[in-house]
Amino acid sequence: MTNKSGSRKELVINFILQLLNSFGEDISRDGLAETPIRVFRMYEELLSGYSQDPKTVFKTFKSNGYKDLVTLTNIGFHSLCEHHILPFFGKIHIGYIPNGKVLGLSKFVRLTEILSHRLQTQENLTNQIANALEENLNPRGLIVTIEAEHLCMSMRGVRKSDCITKTTIFRGLLKKNTKLVDQFYREINSQPSK
Repeated sequence: MTNKSGSRKELVINFILQLLNSFGEDISRDGLAETPIRVFRMYEELLSGYSQDPKTVFKTFKSNGYKDLVTLTNIGFHSLCEHHILPFFGKIHIGYIPNGKVLGLSKFVRLTEILSHRLQTQENLTNQIANALEENLNPRGLIVTIEAEHLCMSMRGVRKSDCITKTTIFRGLLKKNTKLVDQFYREINSQPSK
């Protein structure tokens, strides 16, 4: 009896062979000999978030009295659109106001990696990041903004490149305090000093 991973691998390889064959490709030619296994390995990597629990990244520390805005900008990500299984990619910006504890900075990147390595819509990804931070960090205020280009729009359908979709979620103090929101946007739009 084959294990789950082995049967998944076999299923994907057979599907890729059938797909190529159905579009008239000669699946016996040299250039395609290793394509099915490469595609399987690619999807294993791109969808690795399903095997990881976002809660595992929440290593927090005392804030030592820090109660002001913490902003992380330009967290790069790649994900797959659940509608066409084509990539969308861009930057994630997160701002939060600690409530007695802070999260290790690399953990924001790890959280993003786990959630973006699943089939997604940009709206769901924005919401999932905000929910995970709210549930596990309990900040006094939170904002999550994603800016992304979707290949399902730029390479098929309307075929419009350089079109950026932006999604934003506000929670707690950042839902009510326009000065903090303005500060967040100034920080994500400022160029880092060299």
